Amino acid sequence: MKIIKIITFLILILFSNIQSVFAISFNENVREIRSEINRDNLQEAIKKLKKINIENEIQQEKIDLLFGDIYLKINQIDKAEEFYQKNFFTSDESIEALTFIGLAEVRLAQGKINDAIKYAEQSIKINSNKIRPKIILAIAKTRIGDGEEGIKILNELYDNRKDAEVALAISDYYNAFDDATQAIQVLEEFIKRDPKNIKVLNQLASLYLFNGNKDKAIEYKIIVYKYHEFNRNKKKQKQAKAWILSVNPNYFDKPIKVKKKEKEKQKEYEEEEISNYDENKVTPIYEEFAFAPNGHGSGFIVGEGKYVITNHHVIEGAKKVAVRNGTGKVTEATVAAFSKDYDLAILELTTSYPKNFSIDSKSFEVPKAGDDVISIGYPGIGITFEQPTITQGIISKVFDDEMGIFLTTAAINAGNSGGPLFNLNGKLVGVSFAALDKKKWLDEMGQIPTDMGYAIKSNMIKKVFEHKESVPVKSAKFNKAKLYEKMLPSIALVVVLLDEN
Repeated sequence: MKIIKIITFLILILFSNIQSVFAISFNENVREIRSEINRDNLQEAIKKLKKINIENEIQQEKIDLLFGDIYLKINQIDKAEEFYQKNFFTSDESIEALTFIGLAEVRLAQGKINDAIKYAEQSIKINSNKIRPKIILAIAKTRIGDGEEGIKILNELYDNRKDAEVALAISDYYNAFDDATQAIQVLEEFIKRDPKNIKVLNQLASLYLFNGNKDKAIEYKIIVYKYHEFNRNKKKQKQAKAWILSVNPNYFDKPIKVKKKEKEKQKEYEEEEISNYDENKVTPIYEEFAFAPNGHGSGFIVGEGKYVITNHHVIEGAKKVAVRNGTGKVTEATVAAFSKDYDLAILELTTSYPKNFSIDSKSFEVPKAGDDVISIGYPGIGITFEQPTITQGIISKVFDDEMGIFLTTAAINAGNSGGPLFNLNGKLVGVSFAALDKKKWLDEMGQIPTDMGYAIKSNMIKKVFEHKESVPVKSAKFNKAKLYEKMLPSIALVVVLLDEN
């Protein structure tokens, strides 16, 4: 009897060990798939997903999270949401926290800021150690004009953990407020710790280019190029090469060689990247431009999705123009009409956006002094912000129709030029075109002025370009987050490659 008990005990131990091996095997597969997703090797990730054996509900929920992350990566937001929603009532807290992060990412990508904040806060409540939901929370608050609260969250995060995603978000914040020096400094300090971080290198390349330092921009972009070359990611390599060539057409006259030592370092970096992969760092990919922009402004879609309104000074001297709307879709554009006098331009899009993305001219309204207004655009260098941000103020003075402009206290920074201004009913009242020169004001008046920007009256647009539209825009109740969500698909980032000859 004693022998039977011993044998039974040994069998149980053996069975337990076998189960443990299978459990480890599944988790290892999940980690490998996550690393493939993180490196944009999505086809490989899907291939491995199809081979994985699912033995229980918890494992299925983990797989659903992976599929959600993949669809988020390729910007199929609705499909990503579908997979995250499957885990909405999970019994596993760690999966629940990740599900809320995924849903927060989805809502952020959709421009549904209130929901993004809600899901991020729910994830934090479950697990306060997760970084990503706090970043989402900070970004969401910044986009609807609560920048001080946003940067406070980011600085606290960065003090506790020098994380790339946090550093990038802080850099974005400084860009939004025209502090390019600080934006670069944050990332330069980070890159000393992690010299092969591709996201940070890409960001630095764009920052330096926008600030006129082509050599430094290419220096960082070449590292990115070599990384993709080594990993045989031809698509990413081609994109990096096109970027470099648009900055310097002769750069590749001499072949680039990857030294053996660099290959070894790269391999070490990849291994480190996989081992340190944070499952919370999957964000939607917005479409890239076919060239490296060295100038930008904002704009908005009109004419049944066929045109974009922006400032003339945004596109003046450009040899190439492209547009990306708030949902991440990129299309090239040509100048259809413009007026230097009114500083307005109409861009005709190579590929039209959906008709319902268009702002109907019937919704244009004449601005009135004292009215509250909301400005939406891409401050800073614009490229780093996947979506626009909001500033709020009042119309302080309206000039006569001949001038066609008005003054507003809504902050208009570099990059906001060409972006729309709405009243609290969601009606378009103007187009941002310039910020008050505070230094000049201080020198001449001897006092520091309040935020003041110049905008062009909406009725001036018709004088430049008459168009017919059929899609009405309903009035919106005052709610910054709701207005943002409603207008997001209509707001355009306008980028240019300036002809420097």
